[in-house]
Amino acid sequence: MEGLKLNYTQSKLFYWQLVLQLFFITMVPFMIQYPLLQGIFCLIGLVFLGIPHGGNDVFYRKEKTPMGTVRFLSMYLGVMLLYLLLWYYFPGLSLLIFLIISIHHFGQSNFNTHRILSFDSLLWGSWLVIFPILLHGKEVFGIFSNMLGQRFVVLDFIAHLGQLNLLVIALFFALVYGAVLYKLQRSSFFSYLLQWVLVSLWYWLTPLLLGFVVVFCFWHSLQSMQYQLTYIKTKYEQDWKKTLLGFAPLGLIAILGMGFLLRFDLKSNLSFAFVLLSLVTLPHVIVMDGIYRDRDSD
Repeated sequence: MEGLKLNYTQSKLFYWQLVLQLFFITMVPFMIQYPLLQGIFCLIGLVFLGIPHGGNDVFYRKEKTPMGTVRFLSMYLGVMLLYLLLWYYFPGLSLLIFLIISIHHFGQSNFNTHRILSFDSLLWGSWLVIFPILLHGKEVFGIFSNMLGQRFVVLDFIAHLGQLNLLVIALFFALVYGAVLYKLQRSSFFSYLLQWVLVSLWYWLTPLLLGFVVVFCFWHSLQSMQYQLTYIKTKYEQDWKKTLLGFAPLGLIAILGMGFLLRFDLKSNLSFAFVLLSLVTLPHVIVMDGIYRDRDSD
């Protein structure tokens, strides 16, 4: 499936992501004055991009029969149930798994690869996960503590990193990431580096929730949806409009779910929300890994 190996940075989507991300950055001084606007912006992204981007997973089942669908859903829900049990008995290990698979999956979608030891992918995914932790250490570890039912002690020093230290870390990472990009992605070196600059600047200027949700929806989910549209069109010759309808049901469920959660203080229940996200993420990553492997095996 050669059509799936086109460079992401050469797509129109990547160009518009850069333009819109720059626009979002210029709007930060206005947005931070209105927490309600930030919340609405995050909800729109999660409902229309973040949550639905994994809503087409059942389409990729190998057996298209009713029994094949039952087996796929049993596997999918079974993985979620096992992970939930792991959260109950070993929350620390479960959190570590969530962070690792998130790093892999974010890098995977950005560079269209299933390889775990791909340094460009690994560095990008690590930055998307770790940089906001460094920027908002006290808030993040408060969420982690709620997720685990215990307080972080050893890593508390991260909460006290000053802006100068954060800048040094960012510059050091830029040198390493730039060197890896030049080695592995030379034809797209400046495009990927510009992407990193804009995303890092966005993270730096925004509150934790707004910063991460926009990156998760706008860079990861949107790119993943584009890849899935191309994959299904190439392998199954299915019209993109029909494929988009496959994402819709989970989007509708997301709207209902978000409407329900608005009755509560979502910010104070972020730990619960992230555990739920992890339960969906693990089987989704397994499915997407299969798609990338299927492409590279042809």
